[in-house]
Amino acid sequence: MTNKELLEKLSQKTNFEMDEVKKLSSSLIESVLESLSDGNSVTIQGFGSLEPREKASRKIYNPTTKTYLVVPPKKTVGYKMSAALKDRLNAK
Repeated sequence: MTNKELLEKLSQKTNFEMDEVKKLSSSLIESVLESLSDGNSVTIQGFGSLEPREKASRKIYNPTTKTYLVVPPKKTVGYKMSAALKDRLNAK
């Protein structure tokens, strides 16, 4: 499902205008990104939780040049699925 398809579906289900749905969607995404950037986790009931994680630096080997490189630490986002979503996906 693309972003456009998601927005259209939300517009139909809520009877809101497409512009309102776009504003709400961009506000939601901006709030989540802001929270994650500040180092806080975000939990959405029935969906799951997003939490910022930091990967440690590590050494890698480049077989072409036969040298070792150090990959600096970086931040990433981890996702943990909620039990409700897991049950819904695995329902038979």
